[in-house]
Amino acid sequence: MKAPQVLAGFLVAAAFSRAHDSRYKARMEAIVNSPTEARLTIKAADHGATNRKLLARQAAADLTRIESASRKISIHLSSPEGKRLYLRCFDITQMNLHFIAVFARMKLPGEDVDKVEQELRQLFDSRLARLNQSLVDMEAKCQANGILNLATYDVEPMLMEAKVYSTLGRLLLEMIEKVDQLMPMLETLCIDEAITSSQLNVEKSRIKKNVRGAASATRMLRMALEKRITASDTVPSQRFGDLSSTKHAIISLGGTITA
Repeated sequence: MKAPQVLAGFLVAAAFSRAHDSRYKARMEAIVNSPTEARLTIKAADHGATNRKLLARQAAADLTRIESASRKISIHLSSPEGKRLYLRCFDITQMNLHFIAVFARMKLPGEDVDKVEQELRQLFDSRLARLNQSLVDMEAKCQANGILNLATYDVEPMLMEAKVYSTLGRLLLEMIEKVDQLMPMLETLCIDEAITSSQLNVEKSRIKKNVRGAASATRMLRMALEKRITASDTVPSQRFGDLSSTKHAIISLGGTITA
């Protein structure tokens, strides 16, 4: 009688084990298939946090001081370089452009301000032409290396509504968007060994300088005009003085930016 009892015990234990395994498996499947449980077990990366950190470092620019009408243009920036250039350069440069176009005209002869704006227009046009040529060159390089699909960023793109107050502001925004297009092309070329890591860094720096140079030129020309305004307020006879200080700023900027 003992042998049948032992055998029966083994059979019961085996059945219990199978039932337990079956229930465990069902429980695991329920966890995987349940959205609520999945959120508890798998923590997704919060890509919005990355963009929030970038936004927190945005250059301060009080656009409420600009009374002019603006065009609202939706932009889509994917690369970290494009995002940073927009946040650090765009609004603050528009403030400087507005000062030149509006406030400087209240204190200085209009033809003097026209000359400054013409210099800036030539500078912005040349920088945009360089970026367009870089796009043509990089597209050709991708095709030559058989690259059909570009590398993509895992962090969510930054969707913004840009306020554009002038032609120069529109050109600056175009430059930033061109930079954003070029960055994943360069990253892909590096991944596929068409360029080295060192070349990648050099090219990125060269391309970003187009935007930074335009922003720097605008800032320095604004400062030059502010100096003239201060001088004209102090000594009335200097109000219609020569453009030597502004010309000096333009010449020095040209030497710095075109280098």
